[in-house]
Amino acid sequence: MSQWKQIQQLEIRLLEHVDYLYDDNFPMDIRQGLSSWIESQDWEIAASDESMAAVLFRDLLSQLDKVRLQEQNFLQRHNMKIIQQQLQVKYTTNPIAMARVISTCLREERRILSSACMQEQGPLEKSLQNSVALEKQKNMDNRVGIIRANVQLMDQAVKYIEDMQDDFDFRYKTLQSRESTDTRQNSEMMKQEVTRLQEMLNRLDYKRKEILSKMDDVIKEIDDLMTSQLNPELQDWKRRQQIAAIGGPLLTGLEQLQSWFTLIAQSLFQIKRQLDKLVELVVKVTYESDPIPLQKHQMEERIKYLIYHLIKSSFVVEKQPCMPTHPQKPLIIKTGVQFTTKVRLLVKLPEVDYQLKVKTTFDKDLPSGRVSRQFFILTNNTKVMDIEDYSNGCLSVDFRHLQLKEKKYINGTKGSEGLLSVTEELHSLSFEACFTVQGLTIDLETCSLPLVVISNVSQLPGGWASVMWYNLLTDQPRNMAFFGNPPRATWSQLSEVLSWQFSTFAGKGLNKEQLNMLGEKLLGQHVSCSDYQVSWSKFSKENIPGKPFSFWMWLDSILELIKKHLLPVWNENYIMGFVSKEMERTLLKDREPGTFLLRFSESHLGGITFTWVEHNANGGVKFNSVEPYTKNRLSALPFADIIRDYKVISDGVVPETPLKFLYPDIPKDEAFGRLYNSQPSKVHPYIPSTLIPISELRTHAISTAPSRQSPEPPMTPGEFDMLSEQLCFDIDSMSSSYSEYFLEVFWSCWSPGQSGHILWFITTVFKTTRTHRHKMSQWQDVLRMDSVLQARVSQLYEGKFPREIRHSLCVPIESHDWDLAAMDENAASACFHALLVYLEELRNRSVQENNILQGPDYPGMRQYLLRFEDKPLNLAVILSEILTEEKKILDSASEAPGCSSPATNDKCEDLDNNVNELKRQTLEVKKKMKSLEFLNENIDFIQKTWQSQVEQHVGLAKSQGFVEEQCHKRTNFITQTKKVVLQQIENILNLAQKMVASLTDVELPQWKRRQQMACIGAPADTSLDHLQKWFTAVAETLLRVREQLQKLQDQSSKDDGVPGPVAQMTEFTHSLFTKLLANALVVEKQPFMSSLPQRPLILKTLVRFTLKVRFLANLPECVLQVKLVFDKDVEEAKTLKGFRQFDFNKDESKVLDSDSPCGGLVAEFSHMSLKEKKTRTKRCESRLVVTEELHIIKIVTRFQHAGLKFNIEASSLPVVVISGTNQVVSAWASVMWYNVLSASEPRNLSLFVDPPPLTWQQLSQVLSWQFGSVGQRELDEHQLSMLRDKFVDDPDDLISWNKFSQKDNHWIWIDGILDLIKKHLVNIWRDGSIMGFVSRERTKVLLQEKQSGTFLLRFSESNKDGAITFSWVDHCNGTHVHAVDPYTKDELLLMSLPNIINHYSLRAQRSSHRNPLIYLYPDIHKDQAFGRYYGETSATKKVMNGYLKRKLLSESDNPTPPPSPPTEILPEDMDIDVRMDDNDIFDLLNLPELPDLWTVLQGTPTTNSVDLN
Repeated sequence: MSQWKQIQQLEIRLLEHVDYLYDDNFPMDIRQGLSSWIESQDWEIAASDESMAAVLFRDLLSQLDKVRLQEQNFLQRHNMKIIQQQLQVKYTTNPIAMARVISTCLREERRILSSACMQEQGPLEKSLQNSVALEKQKNMDNRVGIIRANVQLMDQAVKYIEDMQDDFDFRYKTLQSRESTDTRQNSEMMKQEVTRLQEMLNRLDYKRKEILSKMDDVIKEIDDLMTSQLNPELQDWKRRQQIAAIGGPLLTGLEQLQSWFTLIAQSLFQIKRQLDKLVELVVKVTYESDPIPLQKHQMEERIKYLIYHLIKSSFVVEKQPCMPTHPQKPLIIKTGVQFTTKVRLLVKLPEVDYQLKVKTTFDKDLPSGRVSRQFFILTNNTKVMDIEDYSNGCLSVDFRHLQLKEKKYINGTKGSEGLLSVTEELHSLSFEACFTVQGLTIDLETCSLPLVVISNVSQLPGGWASVMWYNLLTDQPRNMAFFGNPPRATWSQLSEVLSWQFSTFAGKGLNKEQLNMLGEKLLGQHVSCSDYQVSWSKFSKENIPGKPFSFWMWLDSILELIKKHLLPVWNENYIMGFVSKEMERTLLKDREPGTFLLRFSESHLGGITFTWVEHNANGGVKFNSVEPYTKNRLSALPFADIIRDYKVISDGVVPETPLKFLYPDIPKDEAFGRLYNSQPSKVHPYIPSTLIPISELRTHAISTAPSRQSPEPPMTPGEFDMLSEQLCFDIDSMSSSYSEYFLEVFWSCWSPGQSGHILWFITTVFKTTRTHRHKMSQWQDVLRMDSVLQARVSQLYEGKFPREIRHSLCVPIESHDWDLAAMDENAASACFHALLVYLEELRNRSVQENNILQGPDYPGMRQYLLRFEDKPLNLAVILSEILTEEKKILDSASEAPGCSSPATNDKCEDLDNNVNELKRQTLEVKKKMKSLEFLNENIDFIQKTWQSQVEQHVGLAKSQGFVEEQCHKRTNFITQTKKVVLQQIENILNLAQKMVASLTDVELPQWKRRQQMACIGAPADTSLDHLQKWFTAVAETLLRVREQLQKLQDQSSKDDGVPGPVAQMTEFTHSLFTKLLANALVVEKQPFMSSLPQRPLILKTLVRFTLKVRFLANLPECVLQVKLVFDKDVEEAKTLKGFRQFDFNKDESKVLDSDSPCGGLVAEFSHMSLKEKKTRTKRCESRLVVTEELHIIKIVTRFQHAGLKFNIEASSLPVVVISGTNQVVSAWASVMWYNVLSASEPRNLSLFVDPPPLTWQQLSQVLSWQFGSVGQRELDEHQLSMLRDKFVDDPDDLISWNKFSQKDNHWIWIDGILDLIKKHLVNIWRDGSIMGFVSRERTKVLLQEKQSGTFLLRFSESNKDGAITFSWVDHCNGTHVHAVDPYTKDELLLMSLPNIINHYSLRAQRSSHRNPLIYLYPDIHKDQAFGRYYGETSATKKVMNGYLKRKLLSESDNPTPPPSPPTEILPEDMDIDVRMDDNDIFDLLNLPELPDLWTVLQGTPTTNSVDLN
């Protein structure tokens, strides 16, 4: 029965709750008309996925069109048209809001249905229902109605008084005018008039007193109503909001509260106007003892007081803060993630200033030291309240894009470190506004319920536990110190809240029996006492005895499992769920054999198992439980299909499925039949495959495990021999720490039946011991590489893995198979512990040698490695990738070592020679300049001292003429020397000019082009060592030349003819220096995100990226501060319509620092991220899609050194900015296309406005690089030939951008294959075992001449997400080529392809089984090709005691025609549907070629095949 039909059968009390769900946001007419379609869509996912929400919105409108056209009733058809138009207006620009509304409605419907099924309501729900009793509402309505009626009557009374006063005023003024003119005859008439005026005044005084008395009564009634009913109702609504936030009954009553608040406010404002009117009347007519002036002030103050408190309390948080990604868990906020909240003013008045601004503040007035972390609101925190049409015109404001960020602390501390955990720290969000109406100004303030702020989704369960505990036990809005001493909860309270969690997340709450079992698990023997108190620590923090998790973590994992994988089964009430093993056996023991029940695992987080009963021949009862299925396994195989296909192998006999009746006696297919996955056929010619779970059940007795003192472990002689052969070491020769660790692990892991696992573990660990004697071959080779390749190695390790650990632990690192460990958790764990053991050995040795201070930082290394203790697979993946990249660098050392080709070698040699020549000539000039300085000093000395020497030494004195002649000769010599120096400097400058031209116009552009190619996967050398050496040498030479020229300038005079050439050379030197340094700033590492290191130049908004710049001229005392600017001076921002604009999240500049390994000046920006600029006007529709829009990052600086000043700029390669990870594939296509085509500067950012085509030669090279980068093996000529046929008909044809990435989606298909290789096939692709790209026709041609059992591996051409199949030839009764249904990523998660190939089998004519795969094409035995990759599947986990281990079986019916023709022969090309008959497996165990097959099967998907003939 559909959910909507069940709703319609509810009693009236519950239907009223349903009625509250539907309004103009989602009319009930749509729910009624489209009930089946609505319930068949996944609105939960659409509520957090904008693209899916948009699709569902369009589908909903089309469904409405169909229903409307089929409607016969004209009025109903008209109403549906109006509704459709309203929905289009409301949700066209925000379809995700509609998805959230519908998701909430369906969830609340399930909750209402769940409460209807409950045998009795909990105490909280009862109390909440009593608080909103109908009689109480009626009483409130009556009182408010009476107040409104009295106020209306007072309006009439004031009007009557005004009329009476006007009459009195008229008569009084008339009498005054008569007094001056009347005679004595009229005096009697005047006396009568005065008497009448006195009577009128007396009546006026009475009426004034009467109206004031009524006002006073009404004000008192309003005061009493607010105090006794309205405020309690508001507090009661807030309490119901708390309970609804943690899963309680649907929150209702706000509209009713708004009605009461509005009517009372209107009454108070009306009374205020009436009082103001009476004051106006006093101005015209007053008298002694007039009651209005006497009572006016006091009454006015009372009215203002009531208005103030009424409006102040009407400012409420309608929707508590909540992340859209977790709508069912409000009050939890994750930093950096947007959240929403809504504030409402319950008073609706036409006079209200509609520019009411609301400001949000986080942790306002929070005492210092209360929390260890502080946050601020990152986005705009002020919005204006607006009128909501669908809520009767109330004022509200919806904050949809708030975001928190943690404050950074300059001193490195976060504040006081308290005893509270992150999920126990409570915060609040405050809202403030200033309300002005009718001359009154009221400061409004309210706050959210306490919030929990997390920084990681792993903290979500703990945060939700805190939210539940707080809102269950207190109604205080801001008790931030609650968890300093959290109160206890009674079991009756807690059990009700736990049941709400299941009704909210899973659609059906818990019954009494299930709650009792939960109580037993939490409380033990105290479960019978409903008032037994549970502590916060026991509920959420303390681990369950004997388990590594708390009660709440266990329960939350079950909720997640139900929500994602078991919802249909749970809602059908087929899961008993919470039942102990003892109760389970009590329930099953008297049932029919094959009766089973479903329960949640008590030992696994988020696991479900089934237990069935069997009866022995002697009447005994046996119970079997399968190893629990977790969400990882259920994501690949639906639970209903597991129950349908589950089988047990018992002592070599395969019986029928053991699961027959769901407890108590429901036939299995009757219960789960409609939930089975029918598995429609995939693309022709493949046959769909089925996964069949099995377990091995041995009935013979198993010996108990020996004690640790047992000298001889219980293993077979064969196993013992294998162990002895594998170890080959003397354990006594090991250090005590190593051997003790080994023995501890050995005996703790040992259990009967696991000798194979222990043997493997020991072999893996002690491979390290056997390799002590081997040299560090790979790491030694790496260390011997030149500086160019060393830079690549440094880049490889930077930010990924400490190079110090790689060096110190090179022996164990290189001795283990990290590729295997990266796919097998057991192998990863063993390798991880082997590293720790080896590290401990090194540390102990260092201590013994008293070398602990001078040696490596072993404690730091250990601390780093212990990060991977819980996830050793992550360490295995990192080391696997690093070792592979090292091998690639070593392989490329001989192929592309920088200057490796003869032509390039010659060029490098020429540049080195030129640099050496520059240095030599510069040194010569320096020497000559030194001699010139000496000569100048000498002649200057002679000219100044010769006269004094003549006077002192008359006999030796020279004549003045002789002295002048000598000075003249020396001056000529100096002049000639200067000319020689000038000539040498000119030669230096000429050579430098040649060098600058070569570096800036040839070498640097070539390096930039190599970098472009390396960015898209080319194995190009991008080392800057040579360029930096050349740039630095030339720059230093030019600086020295400039210095020498300056000295020449200082030493020269106008007469020697030197100053002119020196000035020209100085200017020329300056121009060369400027040109060289203007090109010296380069982007060494193009922008890339750490999550996509192999795909640079793709940036996602709000995600950090890294960029590294280098200044190639390493000049002494040169200080450069560089700054990043996004899209600086980009013309496309002005010329391209809809061009998006971005900015950095922070304005950061850095000073270039010395890079110690290479000595260069570098700056790395590693924490930059982008945000899109908001524009006031709506962005025009762009001619380009997001992934075709190119942007650029510029690096700017100003050079100031040695008196020179000029600006320098560099720019990155064009980047593609995306907003979602689903755009990565298309963005990478744009990056590849651009960098193949464009090599010139400035960059052509509008290339994709009219993208040029590529030749096949260009594209094939790039595609081959992708496979080399991902799979460590590029494509060969045959593979490229097959790919070429998919792209072009003629090899000379050009390939358009549209054909590559848009029209035919060839790139999407190739990228899916690349992802498949990266995740599952990298080893066998690298080995060359996958032929890959070969058509079906070519497959048939290749195989039909080979011997039977020859097979090849190829990629599916029909699966866009990446899939692989194998085809084999069989010459039995003719030649036939068969192909198995392609294996996808999900299927390869369950089992590796080598294991699938190893265990694949055909069932032949109900008698025998065989593996048809023998030789990998052309003639390599499969074990030789894949043997080293056989082993446990990645999905196999350690088996817990008490469970049967589960596996998966791979089997197909033999598609080959039988030897003797049957009565009816199937056509050769007909697809044969494969079904598995349990009885047909019986003879499988007796096959000679497959001994003990069932014990070696590790789990293979059942697969079907097809004849390719």
